[in-house]
Amino acid sequence: MNWWKNYFDEIYYKIYSPFDTKPERLKKEVLFIEKALELKKDMKILDLACGYGRHAIELAKRGYNITGFDYSEYLLKIARKKAEKENLKINFLKGDMRELPFNEEFDAIYNFFTSFGYFSDEENFNVLKGVSKALKKGGKFLIDTMNIFWILNNFQYQMWDLIEDLLVLEENEFNLLTGQVKTKRIIFKKGKEIDRREHEVRLYTPSELSYLLSLNSLKVEKFYGDYDMNEYGVDKRRLIVVARKI
Repeated sequence: MNWWKNYFDEIYYKIYSPFDTKPERLKKEVLFIEKALELKKDMKILDLACGYGRHAIELAKRGYNITGFDYSEYLLKIARKKAEKENLKINFLKGDMRELPFNEEFDAIYNFFTSFGYFSDEENFNVLKGVSKALKKGGKFLIDTMNIFWILNNFQYQMWDLIEDLLVLEENEFNLLTGQVKTKRIIFKKGKEIDRREHEVRLYTPSELSYLLSLNSLKVEKFYGDYDMNEYGVDKRRLIVVARKI
């Protein structure tokens, strides 16, 4: 199920950008990235699955050397236009995260907003393998995903959401055997269905993720549960891991 190939389009952007670009939210997330990765201005940083560049652009404004990498040409075009408008030099690259073309190039890499787990377990492993190869020795990797235990304890099979002029129906399934959340979205505008789409994400427990990272020479240093740098727990919405290449 290669849902991700065409998923990140105009409708995706319209659904998510009203929330993601809120100044207070963006500031909190970028500050968290800075602190968790202990960023310094001379570092070379990769935003893996950068989307429309909200974090990359804000970090570049703060003086960091940022490269953005994503599969969606639609979102990358938005990112490039925004960076150009701000007179920022950010190298936004199109590619598949399973085949990262870098070799010991970055001091830090971050993968934000549940952009990991799109593939099979073997392919997800290859993503981490590429991350490790792309990092310099001693470099740090931050991965931000959903907390599987919070999801199970607060699972919602159906949700409605009104986003500007779009009414979105979300129907969710959780596969206990594979750890995958499957979501169907039906989108209405002015009472008429205009789109329906599905996405599927593999969620990992902290121990699973720690093990996969360790197999790729990435040693976990810290687990966080939110962007306020609180420790991870089953009651936290996020599972955020910081690992170092050894």
